[in-house]
Amino acid sequence: MQLNDKYDIVVAGAGIAGTSAAIKAAEEGSSVLLIEHYPFLGGMSAAGMVSPFMKSYAHGKELVKGVYKQIEDGLRDMDAMIDNGFYAWAFRSIANQLIWKNGGEIAFNTDVVDVHTDGQGTITSLELATTSGLKKVEGKVFIDATGDGQLLVLGGFPWLKGDEQTGNLQALTLFFRMGGIDIERVAEYTRKHKEDFLEWMDFKYDFSRIVSIAGFKEPLRKAQQEGRVDEALEYIFFTTLPATGEASFNTTNILDIDASSSTELTRAEVIGHRQVGQVVDLLQGEIPGFEQAFLVDTGIQTGVRETRRAVSDYMMTGEDIMNQARFEEPIARASYGIDIHGQAGEKSRLEHLKRDMYYEVPKQSLFVKDAKNLMVAGRCIGATREGHSALRVQPTSSATGEACAAIASLAVCGNRAIREVPYQEIKPLIRSNVEDGSQA
Repeated sequence: MQLNDKYDIVVAGAGIAGTSAAIKAAEEGSSVLLIEHYPFLGGMSAAGMVSPFMKSYAHGKELVKGVYKQIEDGLRDMDAMIDNGFYAWAFRSIANQLIWKNGGEIAFNTDVVDVHTDGQGTITSLELATTSGLKKVEGKVFIDATGDGQLLVLGGFPWLKGDEQTGNLQALTLFFRMGGIDIERVAEYTRKHKEDFLEWMDFKYDFSRIVSIAGFKEPLRKAQQEGRVDEALEYIFFTTLPATGEASFNTTNILDIDASSSTELTRAEVIGHRQVGQVVDLLQGEIPGFEQAFLVDTGIQTGVRETRRAVSDYMMTGEDIMNQARFEEPIARASYGIDIHGQAGEKSRLEHLKRDMYYEVPKQSLFVKDAKNLMVAGRCIGATREGHSALRVQPTSSATGEACAAIASLAVCGNRAIREVPYQEIKPLIRSNVEDGSQA
């Protein structure tokens, strides 16, 4: 398939934010191009193997529906999801189906290498590196869902990176998957060693549902003292997957890395794979239930939590998150709290909202300062570091991508600037993501 020279909407980055944006834009009848470095969709959901989805509920109701719900339903139909845990391969499959069936176009194995502007804040085209050479693509509205703010950087738009005072970036994690685990034996071990596990565990397991276990602190500490395991590891955490005996591990802890640098990302891969081997050896050799377990695979790339984020018309803050902020023009709702995986010498933070509480995300956080036809979704949304640490999770990222596409489609259809689209036109297109939490 040949790429066209022009599209209504061009989306860079096919993580859950960009994928959701492309699906929504195609549904609304816009011509849309989704650009992706990998030969598949999903970003951290697939390449990073990040499972499970963080839950997004208030009053027992789902806060994020829309495209996100289409993806969830597709995963369940494939028997590839248990509760909120899912398989990366299945995410790739259902995302492909949803885009193609609505007429969207995808450019796999493609990177944005330059952003052309008119010098007045309007992007005119992107320069793409494809396997057949360079290709220029024009668009009316652009959405940066790259996670790393690639369009922001290449277009000369304002962005921030890391902690406002220290510049620290969150730790990275290489996810991995194991099979052959006797989950019931592992659970019995946890009941006998409760002091070795994290405080939130209640040790009441329903093996027909997802099981989450985090700790193994004493075996880990002993192995670290003996030099068998990297001292950066804080605990071993896994969640079970649909197949019996399989689990996804969110355990490796890769410090002092700036993931916006290819050189640093290479170093992260080396560290992450070394840590995976150490943890697998420890579990197989010392933890009951893992005697017959084996490593199935690792994420295609190390999971990145934080690099660049946009300077937007409104910067979502940690206070907004914890005070359950409400806005006149919300485009998403979420209930995930501040979650910062600290770098070396930095204390990690995990601050939950009170039960049944949620906050809104304003439309203005999608609009990049000084940019006339560029919006951001997902991990590079406009926020402070604290605000970003809550907004970066997959359900919220999906909702922000969907909102960007709704605004972009209305702007294109009415031949208007993105900031000129009235909220009363936007809301009906994203209603399932913005209705009152108690009525969601």
